Amino acid sequence: MAKITNPRKQFNFSIQIVPAPINPFLAQKVTIPEIGLEIVKHGDTNHDIKTAGRVSVGEVQIEKISTTSGADNYFFDWLKSCQDEIIGGGLTPDLYKRQIIITELAEDGTSILNTHILIGAWPNKINGLEFDRMNTDNTVESISLCVDKIDKI
Repeated sequence: MAKITNPRKQFNFSIQIVPAPINPFLAQKVTIPEIGLEIVKHGDTNHDIKTAGRVSVGEVQIEKISTTSGADNYFFDWLKSCQDEIIGGGLTPDLYKRQIIITELAEDGTSILNTHILIGAWPNKINGLEFDRMNTDNTVESISLCVDKIDKI
């Protein structure tokens, strides 16, 4: 009997931020946001007719994120471009919003299972660094990103 492997049992993934620095980011956990539809009730009879309304997209959660090389201030600089408390403003949304491509890879590390494209992403919360003398992983603990739209290929 042939053994069928489950490519999702322990899959790898890659995270690309467009436009982004040359080097990619590594992360231990990514949570794709939920997508919801508003329920619109209407009708002129004695019961409600429900139809789909506006689409709402949750937030992306990325945990234990680190750069592959160089300084790890990309996300802090990105957050400051959205709103800087010192200068009292930020860039316009068309300049600070980014596209994030999350690719699920099979066990071989090269075959693509799914690709999630997150459009209009920008950081709204960064949980700081955790410094530990016994550990050399200087990573951003977690980052939360707002997203306008999600496409799945």
